[in-house]
This record gives sequence, structure tokens and C-alpha cells, in this order.
Amino acid sequence: MKTKILRNTFLNLGLIVGLAITAHAQNLYVSLQGDLNNDAGSIIQYTPAGAPQTFATAPFPRGIAFDNSGNFFVASTAAKRWDHGRVYKFPATGHQTVVGNAAQSFLEGLAVDAAGNVYVVALDDKDPNFAATIYKFAPNGTRTIFGTTPGQTFGLAFDSAGNLYAADAIDVAIYKFAPDGTRTVFVGPSAFTATQVPCGLAFDASGNLYVTTLGNRPNDAILVFTPSGMGSTFTNTLNNPHGMAFDAAGNLFVAETIRDGGGDILEFTTDGQRIVFASGLTRPEFLTFGPPR
Repeated sequence: MKTKILRNTFLNLGLIVGLAITAHAQNLYVSLQGDLNNDAGSIIQYTPAGAPQTFATAPFPRGIAFDNSGNFFVASTAAKRWDHGRVYKFPATGHQTVVGNAAQSFLEGLAVDAAGNVYVVALDDKDPNFAATIYKFAPNGTRTIFGTTPGQTFGLAFDSAGNLYAADAIDVAIYKFAPDGTRTVFVGPSAFTATQVPCGLAFDASGNLYVTTLGNRPNDAILVFTPSGMGSTFTNTLNNPHGMAFDAAGNLFVAETIRDGGGDILEFTTDGQRIVFASGLTRPEFLTFGPPR
């Protein structure tokens, strides 16, 4: 049952139908799914004044991230052709390029390390559990296999020590990869309820890992784990939350990809408020903060 629910997560599509926004202090970038019939998709940028604008278009965009030089990366897949997974690079100056490809794969989460290497989740559509390979693309475009996960994996996130975390929704586990690629289990199924599977990941400034969970809409949750793996519930009553990102002030932004094609972005402020930052979106996926473009 979980596999079917998660499979539908990336097969329900739509378009932007309207926005209701508030002002914020940084530029927020959001990947929005496109139309399965034409592989349309977009990256929306919210300016400091709060106005949304289309930053870029790409087929079925998922994971997004900036490197330390201000280059922007997007994990994208031609929805009709699983052999067209690509990582796009939008330099701070110059033209868009393709960093690399992942054959026979649907791309999901993306993260960049301190050295500028790009890591991306590539799902195997021919595997019954959509087993994932995590590819590492060096700044020169060289691709290597960094690691694997047994089941369908969504989010990636680095901690301050350079360890990479991956959310496996089929195994109901969060895997931790040391910088050399050694894989261990950070938390397993016992950290989640029977109706929770991990999806999005984000670290706060104190090194706590925040995890969105799927499987119990409209009562999905965000869990928080200390560096030692002790878990607690940050919030619940969410509707299919996916990607997350913290702004510089420590406010948490979360994308909800509602099944009927709608979607919104929620903001959880440091003083405990829950705000609808943007609404009327169609299936927002992943979020990141970065410089104006």
C-alpha cells in the first residue's frame, strides 16, 4: 500500500492557479511539478519583497540547491522517458548547462557539499521498491556512485560534519552516509508510527534533523531528531508535506503537495507561529534559500 501511495506522489500533476504570499527576508526557490503530457515544470523564486516570479523551467523538477559560489542546481526528469534524468546547473553568470545524466532513473532529492560536489537521488523504475542510487557529480561533471538505498528515497541533506542523510520511504528509515560513503542507519522504522514514512529532510543551526512524513493526510507530521537520534514531534495536522528549508533567521518553510493538484508553503516561525506563506500552488516539491537571481 505504501508503494502505491508514494508512486502517486510523483504522478499527480498540475499548474499554478494563484498565489497568496507574505513578505520575507530572503529569496525562496520552489520546484513545481509540471504536466505529464508535456513535461512542463518550473522553479519559482520569491523575492525579498514577496513577489513570485518564474526563475527557470525544467521537466518535472524535484531537488534544488545552491553551492557556495551561487550556482543553482536542479534535479529534473522527462516524465515520459525515465532514461532522461538530468542535473541542470544555472551559473551565477552565464548560461544553463547539464551537469550530468542518470540513465533509466527518475531524479528526486539533491544536495551540494562544501566542495561543490552535487549529490542526487536516482530511482530505478524497474525495481519493485524503486531502489535508489545516489550519484555524485564533481564540479567538472565526473559522475560516480556515492551510495545506494534499498527503497524509494526522497530527500537528501548534509549535516555540518559533511555526512549525507537520505530518507528511504519504503524501508521507513533515514540512512546516514559518512563522507567516504559508508552507510549506517540513523533511525529506522521504530522511530515512526505505522502511518508515517520519511520524505523531506532539513537541518537546523543546532544540528537537529527535521523530517516530513507521508501516509496519514491530513494528519501528517514533521518530526525532529537530535544528533544522537532521539526523536519528537515538531508539528502535525499537515497535508502531504515534502521539502523543507530554513531561512537565515531560523524560520522553517514546508511545501505541502496536496493530492487534488493544489499545494501551499507553510512557514513555522521561531516564536511558534504557523503561517500560510503561499497558497494556490500546484504541487510544490522542494525548497531552498539562496541569493537573488
